[in-house]
Amino acid sequence: MLKVIEIENIKGISQRKFELNIIPNKPSLLVAPNGFGKSSIATAFNSMNNNRIVLDEDNQHSGNPAHQPRIFIEYSKPDLSIVPLEATSNSNTISNEFDYFVINNLTKPKGIGSPYGRATATLEIKDVVLVDRIPANVPFGYSYRDTCARFGDCSRVLPNISNDVLVNLLLIEQLSGNYQALQRANGDKLQRRINAIIDEINLQGGRAQEVIEWIRINRLDDLKQIDYLNTIGNLINEFDIGYNSEVKSYLAAIQLIWLFNNNPNVFKNACTHSNYSLDRKRFDDNIRPLCTWKNIRSSETGGKLVVKFPDAHHISNGQRDILTFISMLFRAKRNLSKQANILIIDEVFDYLDDANLTVAQFYITKFIDEYKTLGKRIYPLILTHLNPNYFKNFAFSNQKVYYLDKSTIQVSQNMINLLRNRNHASLGDDVSKYLLHYDPGTINKRAEFRALHISELWGEGNNFVQHLYTEVLNYLNGQPYDPFAVCGGVRVKIEEIAYNKLLSGQARTAFLLTHKTRSKLEKAEEMGVDSPESHYLLGIIYNEGMHWKDNQDNISPIASKLENLTIKNLISDVFK
Repeated sequence: MLKVIEIENIKGISQRKFELNIIPNKPSLLVAPNGFGKSSIATAFNSMNNNRIVLDEDNQHSGNPAHQPRIFIEYSKPDLSIVPLEATSNSNTISNEFDYFVINNLTKPKGIGSPYGRATATLEIKDVVLVDRIPANVPFGYSYRDTCARFGDCSRVLPNISNDVLVNLLLIEQLSGNYQALQRANGDKLQRRINAIIDEINLQGGRAQEVIEWIRINRLDDLKQIDYLNTIGNLINEFDIGYNSEVKSYLAAIQLIWLFNNNPNVFKNACTHSNYSLDRKRFDDNIRPLCTWKNIRSSETGGKLVVKFPDAHHISNGQRDILTFISMLFRAKRNLSKQANILIIDEVFDYLDDANLTVAQFYITKFIDEYKTLGKRIYPLILTHLNPNYFKNFAFSNQKVYYLDKSTIQVSQNMINLLRNRNHASLGDDVSKYLLHYDPGTINKRAEFRALHISELWGEGNNFVQHLYTEVLNYLNGQPYDPFAVCGGVRVKIEEIAYNKLLSGQARTAFLLTHKTRSKLEKAEEMGVDSPESHYLLGIIYNEGMHWKDNQDNISPIASKLENLTIKNLISDVFK
């Protein structure tokens, strides 16, 4: 668990401490308004190497190199021990526990000057380097003839693994995770047991298939009892490589053990290139369905594997955004290899259309599942300025939302109880009708409010509405205020203004019978009463603050909007 992240003197952040308790292997949405410093958090992690923080001059806080950068993480390990980790311009202990990677927007403006006084500008999509250095294409060094000579007279039973095992990219990927088994299977004691069985095989006569059948009946169980050999043999047998014989899988395993221990470094280097080829194939297969007329693929350039994009005007925005994101996700996977890993996605999701947002979330989910399958922990931190509880733009089934701009503003328990119980059977529709919307009538529910632990004065007359308006005045005058009361006050006041402009009783009745504030304003417009555009825009305030959801931060997203000076001015205009 990432309990605490603290940033000092990096870009727009002087010092901020975030107490988050982020759970691994879940999409974690870190929400804060524009201008808060989300990109500064991304810059902080992007500036770390394995040894220290290296800040570009542009990312120094206040442009002053004397302000020394610092990143601090309080990390709760799986054994529940708490580890303090820190990176500065001189040291880095965060890298002892974590790999980290940052994905951000790669589209940059590119200006082209002209000696004739005219200049043009285009959007340029930076090439994505998927692999910084393509591994050498090292052969495994397998010789079927040499292996047959080592095996002995009955070597005709051996499969030629250069034709099946060593060209199967998926199988080699699995073997790459079993170097220890390949090494330990070559121990003296285990090799004596293997060689004893080989000696018996070499005494057999007949065709290859007849000898294989003899092994199956007489010695396969003995082979399966040999530690580490059974690990490799069972692994090969899981793949459909045309053997149709468990015996052949074990004979191939014996050859792999010999081949690995003949020169472990050569074997590992050959696996590295095979795995690179598999990763490249996976990447191209993944982006193929997303490409249209532009044949965008990975290419080997200057010893690197690169994705090159056309100029931005030659590719749709949606296609550009999702392709660059998936490319960077591929690169992230190659960089995040520790047991614990941090992936930061800096506002990339905020600008995707609905279809590509769905695609991006699908790939993130797959990404998380791969790490879980490997028994690793991945912390995908998605920085966004869009509150997912309001905009509904994120659809992960198990997402967690963390508000970086966490508010210390207090909401009265009476208001919380009112919102929790707004639909209680004993109250009917009275709370919504008389308290949370404008109605010239009055409520009479003192006893019911008292039973639900709500201020009973609010259950009579227009006391609650007067409370809302008082809290709005506190807010506008810079005094302590209840943000939910302000939201309610804005809603009621806007509806009251529209109601009072209606002249006929019939029109006013139609207005009161219409549900939802926006619909009420539209109904009034149908009847000749226009409301200012700001009264519609403030729906972001009066719609969000009239519900209370347990087990989430209800206050921070509303308080951050109310602290916006433009929002405050709009509300002030409503109450003039």
